Amino acid sequence: MRTILVTGGANGLGKGIALHYLAKGEKVVAVGNSAMNGATFCNDAKQIGAAERAVFIHADLSLTVRNRQLVEEISKKIATIDALVLCASKHRKNYFETAEGFESSFALDYLSRFILGYGLKEYLEKAAQPVIVNVCGVGMNGSVNWDDLQHKSYFNPMKVMMHGSRLNELSAIAFAHNDEIKKIKYVLYNPMAVRTPGMVEFGNAAMKLYYKLAAKPVDKAIVPIADLLDNPPEPSISAYKERKGIPLDSPALSIEKAVKLYEITLQLLENVGTDNEKEKAVIN
Repeated sequence: MRTILVTGGANGLGKGIALHYLAKGEKVVAVGNSAMNGATFCNDAKQIGAAERAVFIHADLSLTVRNRQLVEEISKKIATIDALVLCASKHRKNYFETAEGFESSFALDYLSRFILGYGLKEYLEKAAQPVIVNVCGVGMNGSVNWDDLQHKSYFNPMKVMMHGSRLNELSAIAFAHNDEIKKIKYVLYNPMAVRTPGMVEFGNAAMKLYYKLAAKPVDKAIVPIADLLDNPPEPSISAYKERKGIPLDSPALSIEKAVKLYEITLQLLENVGTDNEKEKAVIN
């Protein structure tokens, strides 16, 4: 029995993945920010006879300190993680800052995934075939705004959403570059349009209508993701737009830029939290 950890696992695409693996007999740890969604997830697990294999952890992953606490909490409960699926995301129409001073999309869509990827690395490496799937808009247009990574000067919701994916691309490249063991397979995955509650409500009227009428339902969207989780690609890092593999060899995705973002991120995280929390931080 494998252990699958899914952030955003009690809602939308993440919940679809979580329930899929519970139905297959695996153990699933779903992390989410809504206690109500968590209760519904646990009840859904019970309905398919998987209550004893379903764990919900209530956590606001837009807070870096909570991500570090989550790593510590998981380390006490789980010895091995076979797959880490990073789905937690919340797109806002207006600028919103977390209690730690980070723009919320930057914190949840990027910083959380950075912390959990490195923080849970040793538990993934204990698995026979470990894989990280980072669900984001890989392979789309846009570039990194090095002068304003958090869009504090000018906030455009669509650009911010796409920018998070550019950051995750570079972060994955840095992860693979820094990984000396090379056991974990890191997959960037773009599901394209999926009919989830968050995306239906996000954007203008035309976008809302498109997601309601043309976007894939969750049960269809999770099939390629499950295939990648069950049969991870051979390279240490790969990227897919639905079922089509896409290259990560453009100048915008150079190792130099990836390392630059990695170092900037470490600096941003260095002074967050209390001294005690810093000592427990998993980034090194």
